[in-house]
Amino acid sequence: MALTLYPVPGKEKSKLICNAFAAGAPKHATGAVFFGTEGVMQAFQRAKQGTFWYIDNAYTDPQRQLYFRVAKNALQVDPLWRGGRLDGQLRYSTGERFARLGITVKDWRHKPDGRILVIPQSDDFMKSTLGRKGDWLRETVDKLNAWGYGPRIRVRPWLRDKKTAYVELHKDLDDAALVVTWSSASAITALYEGIPAISESGAAHALTGPLTSERVAQPLMPSIVERTRFLEILADNQFTLEEFKNGVAWRWLESNQ
Repeated sequence: MALTLYPVPGKEKSKLICNAFAAGAPKHATGAVFFGTEGVMQAFQRAKQGTFWYIDNAYTDPQRQLYFRVAKNALQVDPLWRGGRLDGQLRYSTGERFARLGITVKDWRHKPDGRILVIPQSDDFMKSTLGRKGDWLRETVDKLNAWGYGPRIRVRPWLRDKKTAYVELHKDLDDAALVVTWSSASAITALYEGIPAISESGAAHALTGPLTSERVAQPLMPSIVERTRFLEILADNQFTLEEFKNGVAWRWLESNQ
């Protein structure tokens, strides 16, 4: 049984990336491959019962369109090693791939009384890909209001233009105490820029903890060493299209996911 590709209908980019991933796959590779789920949601839900590969844009925003992340049977890689002696600790990485990205992990510089940036993701992702019912943004703002943070909340609307969103996020981080999101790359950006974050799901959740009144009042602030190791693991799990095609990605994934 070979790989089955489910590119988003009418999206050439989705087709291109799925094909590149399949081109470098070993003959024994199996499972369903997705880059996005719009228009193929039923297939995605069925694929969850077996093996699937989910591809999306890079974990780090400056590398969008250059690198693409991949996870097996998940939307994002779990940076924690869940088996053996290292249970609950960050996975190992040589750090070589992260070093190539040129990202500097900064000292903490958040302002305790600054803004709480609430950053939603697209409705399509939350409702279609996740199958999540309810309104995450409204629920999150309601919680923060109930905990007394109302005047400090700043909602950053979801933008399709990610370059603009990235530039504007950096402006908002200058006066931020905390970033709150579901699983957006904004939490990862905040972590290396020195701003605490709460990511309710996704890879960043490993370093940020859940959305609770206690965690908002006292955010986790991992050391530069921990944050760097976390980013190194993410860099190990995102690849160029050429690395998809020539099998580099597959050799890594088969050994480490």
